Amino acid sequence: MRKLQKLIAAEHLVFFPYSNLPSRAISRIASKCRKDEVADAHILIKELKAELATVPDWDGDTHDDIWRTIELLKSILENVRY
Repeated sequence: MRKLQKLIAAEHLVFFPYSNLPSRAISRIASKCRKDEVADAHILIKELKAELATVPDWDGDTHDDIWRTIELLKSILENVRY
């Protein structure tokens, strides 16, 4: 598992796994991110967008899950401070 995924998973242990993470959890994740995690987040976003293109239109739940993950990664990136 990637370090970024481990950081996110650790916060989901504190909060309900399927809920959106609060801003303080996103800030904690971002504070632990360095260059490798930032690069990984950008790669994951590109991979998720590519996956989104393969999901059938009728599968709205999967579309929602992918977009929710993309938004989480973007929120983390917005909070990263070097």
